[in-house]
Amino acid sequence: FYHLLIHEILKRQMTLDKEDMLGRISLFAKHAFKYYLVGASGILVNLGVLFALTEFAGLWYLLSSTVAIYVSITSNFLLNKSWTFRDTVIKQRTFLMYGKFIGVSLVGMGIQLGFNYMFVEKLAVYYLLAALISIMIASLVNFVLNRRLTFGIKL
Repeated sequence: FYHLLIHEILKRQMTLDKEDMLGRISLFAKHAFKYYLVGASGILVNLGVLFALTEFAGLWYLLSSTVAIYVSITSNFLLNKSWTFRDTVIKQRTFLMYGKFIGVSLVGMGIQLGFNYMFVEKLAVYYLLAALISIMIASLVNFVLNRRLTFGIKL
């Protein structure tokens, strides 16, 4: 009797663990999808500001890119907090979260500016195309770090 009872308890626990894991994977996929939609809007903001500052204000493309990244970081933070991670975000002050988001995004900014410089200066890639490629590379790091560190979501 006890053998059957233990077997059923273990079987039930394994089923719950499997359901929990599938739920976490599903949540991760949902967050990733929304994060990258927000990121797509951030790309438009980033490239728009970059183009305007470089072509119309006459700024050097890396200086323009730095400003454009900061503007897109801010718009992405607001959209991610209010939409992407709204259902799972840990309770903390917006200002603190924004500070964490900026901190993580500075890592992404370094990656983006480094690749941007390499593509333009070493490989002669047009600065807007270089920025787009660099954004995609940096966004992979930003998603994982922001999900965990800024919004406090495990897995």
